[in-house]
Amino acid sequence: MKENHKDEIQTDFAPPERLPMDIIQKQADRFIQNDLTSPAMHTVMNTIPDFLLVLNIKRQVIFCNERFVNLLAADSKNDIYSYRPGELLNCIHANKNKGGCGTTRFCRKCGAVNAIINGLSGKSDVQECRIIQKNTGNAMVFRVWTSPIEIDNEIFCIMVVADIAHEKRRRALERIFFHDILNTASSLNGCIEVIKDSGPELYPEFSDLIEKLSNKIIEEINAQRELSAAENNELTVEYKEHISSLILDESKGSYSANPVAKNRYINIDPSSTNIKFKTDRILIGRVISNMIKNALEAIPENDTVTIGCKQEDKEIFFWVHNQTFIPEDIQLQIFQRSFSTKGAGRGLGTHSIKLLTERYLKGKVTFDSKESSGTIFKIYLPLDLKT
Repeated sequence: MKENHKDEIQTDFAPPERLPMDIIQKQADRFIQNDLTSPAMHTVMNTIPDFLLVLNIKRQVIFCNERFVNLLAADSKNDIYSYRPGELLNCIHANKNKGGCGTTRFCRKCGAVNAIINGLSGKSDVQECRIIQKNTGNAMVFRVWTSPIEIDNEIFCIMVVADIAHEKRRRALERIFFHDILNTASSLNGCIEVIKDSGPELYPEFSDLIEKLSNKIIEEINAQRELSAAENNELTVEYKEHISSLILDESKGSYSANPVAKNRYINIDPSSTNIKFKTDRILIGRVISNMIKNALEAIPENDTVTIGCKQEDKEIFFWVHNQTFIPEDIQLQIFQRSFSTKGAGRGLGTHSIKLLTERYLKGKVTFDSKESSGTIFKIYLPLDLKT
């Protein structure tokens, strides 16, 4: 990290310096008047279905196509010039440092920033970029292509951006659906075959298991349906009064017999407070269950996950804790859609926790992970819910 000398802007990654608007305007004029950007080429740039930007050596926009102007609902391109891409797309990290887009520690893992840096270094690159928008909480996923271009002995970067959120979501949902549903269905089918081959005297032994497996299939289907509805702003929320201790008991029970909890333990913190509050029972159950599942998957056998709830001012918060530390490079990408440590096509668990809690339960999600104390995820919900 740079030392914060007088008049020096702090950065945790890319250089923070910018060029003033008068130079930006001259760069924009030179680009437009260059032989490479003839009227025919302008037509091509405005016709392609993706967003096209040209960035200067300070990663500031000096040109963009009409499609990008329309995305931002800007009055003109002049309203866009001089800003960096993350600032224009309202990335939650873009203004955390005074230096803006590219200067926070989170930006180290941003595919867009890294692709731009490579482009300005003279290398073409293709990377993926995940952005959570500050005002809306919307999760955006882009594929970014960058290439260097030299104009009047000055290096610029051409950046093409494609929205691949639907592609990522479809692939992830398909893989999750087939992975979880087919595994459960295979287990159910195996039980049925045993019953058919072994005779009716084994029916009582398998009936409870068959019922649980059947319920799990329904649960998995409903979970995917709810997530799809939530991302499309189509989810219906039903607020009713509930008791926090019952929610904890049911959440613990739902995973105690789950294969992911085999030789692992779930404890309810005895200091937990019993509180009445209004929420959507299905959604709060889904959120806490996802937190428990993630915590169980992260611990070794014979280890314990602790859950609990307490009141803090005018909020109730639920927590899930284990002793496993999350490495920083993973912490920086928690809650991003399509990111997962479990392999390609997973990565909707923490995203759905944040989406359901903040968009539909009117709460907030936090987490903290230290090598000395492990990892704790918390969801805060209002006690005085104004529906």
